[in-house]
Amino acid sequence: MRPLTEAEVDAHVGRIARDGFCIMPDAIPEPLQREISDELDRLERVRPGGDIPPGPFTGQVTRRWFDVLNDGEVWQRVAVHPWILQVLPHVLGEGFLLSTMGSAVVGPGEPAQPIHVDDGVYAFPRPHPNLVCNTMWALSDFTEETGATRVVPGSNTWDHDPDYKTAYETIGLEMAAGGIAFVVGTCFHGAGANRSDRDRVALTINYCNGSMRQQENLMLGVSPGRMMTFAPELQDILGFKRCKGAGHIFAQDPRLEMKRHYGDSTIDDPYLGRRDSLHGARTRRNNPPGTP
Repeated sequence: MRPLTEAEVDAHVGRIARDGFCIMPDAIPEPLQREISDELDRLERVRPGGDIPPGPFTGQVTRRWFDVLNDGEVWQRVAVHPWILQVLPHVLGEGFLLSTMGSAVVGPGEPAQPIHVDDGVYAFPRPHPNLVCNTMWALSDFTEETGATRVVPGSNTWDHDPDYKTAYETIGLEMAAGGIAFVVGTCFHGAGANRSDRDRVALTINYCNGSMRQQENLMLGVSPGRMMTFAPELQDILGFKRCKGAGHIFAQDPRLEMKRHYGDSTIDDPYLGRRDSLHGARTRRNNPPGTP
C-alpha cells in the first residue's frame, strides 16, 4: 500500500482529537479482505461460535475470536497495518502497544450494545491523555440496518464516563466494506442493533499507550520462540520496544536477551495442537445446564 501523506495523517489525527473518531475508507485491499474472511470461516469450523460464551455486553449472537496471533499468518499483517501505524503515534504516542485483537461478527437480531468507553478498564479520572485507540475493520458494509457502531461525537472531551442509564444521542459509523474506523478510548460508543438478515463482519484491533497494561495478555499467550519469528514492527507493539525507559531487560532492547535465552526462533508451539480441542471447556457450550 502507498503510505499516507502527511496531510492525510494530520486530517485523521485532527478528526480523532475533535470528534473522538474518524473513518479511513478503502483501507483494506480486497485481497486482504478475502484472506481475513477465509480465516474467519476457518475459525468458525475449528472454534464454532467464537471464543467467549454469549453475554449481554459481548453479544448473544456475536462471534468473537481471540488469541488470533496463534492462528493464521494474516493476523500478523492485520496488527501492523501501515496506515494505522502512521496515525497511532500521533494519538497514543511513540511506543504504543497492541492491546487486544479479535473479531466482532454481529449476527442478525443482535440488540444494540450498551454505550461504553474502551479505556474504562483503567479507571483513570477524566480528562486524561489518550490511553486507548480502537480500530474497527469493516469486512462487510457498516449500515444502520446491519448495526454500524454508534458513537457520541465529541464525547472524548467530556469529563466523565458514560452512565449506562442515560440515552445518548448517537450517530452511526457508516462505511463500506474495506473501511477502518478509529475510535479513541474516551469516545462513547457501542455496536448498533443488527436488524438485517446477514452478519455484520468486523475486526476490533485495539491499541494502548505504551505505559499501560494490554487488555489481552499477548506476551504470555504467544510462545517466545514464535514471537521471535514475527516482523520487528509487530514485536515492537507486542512490548519488545522500550517506552519511556520501561520494558527493558538489562537496560537493553529485550530482543538481545531473548535471542540468548531462546536461541533459534521457531513458529512451532506444541500446545497449539491441543488448543482448539479445549474450545468447549472454555466456552462451556458443550456442557449441560447446571454443569459447573
